[in-house]
Formats: sequence, structure tokens, C-alpha cells
Amino acid sequence: MAQREQTVEAAVEAPADRWSQDAGALPGAPLVVGPDDARAQARRIADAGERARQRADVLAAALEAAATAASGLACGPALAECAVLLARRARDLAGDTAAIAEGIDRALATLGRADEEVARRVAGAAG
Repeated sequence: MAQREQTVEAAVEAPADRWSQDAGALPGAPLVVGPDDARAQARRIADAGERARQRADVLAAALEAAATAASGLACGPALAECAVLLARRARDLAGDTAAIAEGIDRALATLGRADEEVARRVAGAAG
């Protein structure tokens, strides 16, 4: 049991550590990125949500086909409901990841405006 818990824990933590290492940071260290890196990450987040939705759509279609094939059995309606729930959750996930990416873009725009304002103030004070 301890072996399984370690494996699950490593799988959960691995993506964040791997991303930090890929970006040149130490595992567990805060990751500092520039605006271009953050925009790219926002696109990856949105794309991942869309890919997950597309894959779930394929699985939902397979569940629908199984539900149709099992229409005379007790499990047929349950399979159909699973397909509907999966499709809905996949759409929600894609919407959530798109909203996260949009939030990152809005935050970057706000930071950019703040940087410009600070630069104007510093230039005005210096000059």
C-alpha cells in the first residue's frame, strides 16, 4: 500500500516539478516567467482544455453507441446518462481552461499598463 501511495503522490507532483525544471527553476522553487512565457502557458492551458473536450467527445460518442447497443438491457440508460454527463463536464472543463487563459491574458495586460505607468513616472521624475 505504501508503494502505491508513493507512486500516486509522485504522479501528482511530477508535472509541476517537471515544468519548473524545464523552465530552468529548481524543483519546488517559485517559477518566474516573462510575459511571452506566460502568454504561451495561457495558450497551452486553453489548448489542453480543448484537447480534453475533444477526447471526451469521442468517449461520449462511444458511450452513446454502447447505450444504443445495450438499449434492451438495464445498463443502457445508465450508459446514455454517462455520455451526457461526460460531454457536459468536458464542455465545462474547456470553458474553465479558456477562462483561465483569458484571465492570464488580462493580468498580463494590466501588468503591462502598470509597467508603462511606472516607466513614465520614473522618466518624469528623472527629467
